Amino acid sequence: MNVIYLTPQLWQTEQTNDLTAALVAFQQAFDKVSLKKDAKNPHLRNQYLSLDNIINTVRPLLADAGLTIVQDLAGEYLTTVIYHTSGQFRGSAMPFSPMSGNKGTNALQELGGGITYAKRYALSAALCISVDSDDDGQSAKIQPKQLQKKKQVGSTEEFRTLLIWVNEDLRRVDQALQAYELTAEQTNKLQALTKPK
Repeated sequence: MNVIYLTPQLWQTEQTNDLTAALVAFQQAFDKVSLKKDAKNPHLRNQYLSLDNIINTVRPLLADAGLTIVQDLAGEYLTTVIYHTSGQFRGSAMPFSPMSGNKGTNALQELGGGITYAKRYALSAALCISVDSDDDGQSAKIQPKQLQKKKQVGSTEEFRTLLIWVNEDLRRVDQALQAYELTAEQTNKLQALTKPK
């Protein structure tokens, strides 16, 4: 199956008819369940859906629709891919960083906490599930300019160097797509490296 990149952080198989039908069936089944916010954040004094609650609720509904979700930590990104039994899929990559600033936690605990938060939000976004109260972004502490920016490929020579680097190890294609701001033409050239000839 051919894969197309809608953006460097969002990709899917070229055909999605079976996947889409299964997602519709999942949404119809999900509308019939009651998902209650089961966890409380004492610092923000709000309630939210825990990752366990979401997974335990959606997993059987996904399976009934012929779907499964896989999440992996891939470098600086958490990837979330929805697979259908037909082989069709849709995936996304979300920037990831460990939590910090919690007293009494070590680096591994901060990493684990960050993974849990990222998985919860990425899973919820992929399945269109609201996990928190909507405050219209008022509680966000990260300003857009604080998010890590992609590296610019400023010249033809820089892009040629990038192509050579990727061609040395084709597993680098995804890494390059996530790290560099590329034109559609440059993205297509990178993707073409992995297509059978």
